[in-house]
Amino acid sequence: MSGKAEFVAGDHGFALVEGPATALSWLTILPVRGVAQAFDRVTGRRAMNSLPVVGLVLGATGAALVAGLSWLHTPTILIAALCIALWQWLTRMMHLDGLADVGDALGSFGDPERAREILADKYTGALGMGAAVLCLMVQLAGLTAVLDKLPGTAAAGLVIGSVPVVARLAGMIPCHRNFSPLAPTGFGALVIGTVASRAIFAWAFALTAALAIAAGTLPIAPVSEWALVLPLGCAGAASISAAVVLARRLTRRFGGLNGDCIGALIELTTALAPSVFVISYGALVGG
Repeated sequence: MSGKAEFVAGDHGFALVEGPATALSWLTILPVRGVAQAFDRVTGRRAMNSLPVVGLVLGATGAALVAGLSWLHTPTILIAALCIALWQWLTRMMHLDGLADVGDALGSFGDPERAREILADKYTGALGMGAAVLCLMVQLAGLTAVLDKLPGTAAAGLVIGSVPVVARLAGMIPCHRNFSPLAPTGFGALVIGTVASRAIFAWAFALTAALAIAAGTLPIAPVSEWALVLPLGCAGAASISAAVVLARRLTRRFGGLNGDCIGALIELTTALAPSVFVISYGALVGG
């Protein structure tokens, strides 16, 4: 992901169309064509400002899968596994590849220059493979626990559908203006350091309001509205906080960030969000 995009001069389209279309085109297998003729940091900023749109699409597919398979009385662990597989297929496993690359580089004992060389290596080592496997295991356990704890498909679908959105909101953090790209070319150079704080806060507010409204209108009984909203808030806060800490750590380790770092944070927060939700839900509701 980090080295698969280059700068191209050209004209830009309408931002509210160009941003989501570019994000979906870059980060999913969906046949969406961006309206931009240019690929520069303006394109990157618009795409990353629209990153949660990708999460909304993935979340909708996950919620639909949960509803369909639950109606067929499918075991929860299989539903969770198929949901993860669906998300990985829709994103071409590019974020998982980024996590593996970051795992190899972060686990090395070399200096930043050596770590950057490992990060750029197309081969995956034991540390990277271990990071990917462990992350997928936690994702599987977290989604399975959500399905086991929440009665009814509406509540479970709402929570599982929110996971990719929260992860993409966290994925905006390494693109914040406080961070710098690792190299002057490639995907990272297009997007790292382009996102303003107001975009992240706007998305966080909008998503929180949407989840609260959905929890208040969906038939989620006997679960109360706040029994979903408060744990989801904890999951979102934990994911964003973890993204800030990890982005700073990766910056110190590598001397900057690239596309692999974004992918790693998305995968890690996809594991963290349902885990924090389940723990918070258990503390609030019990059982």
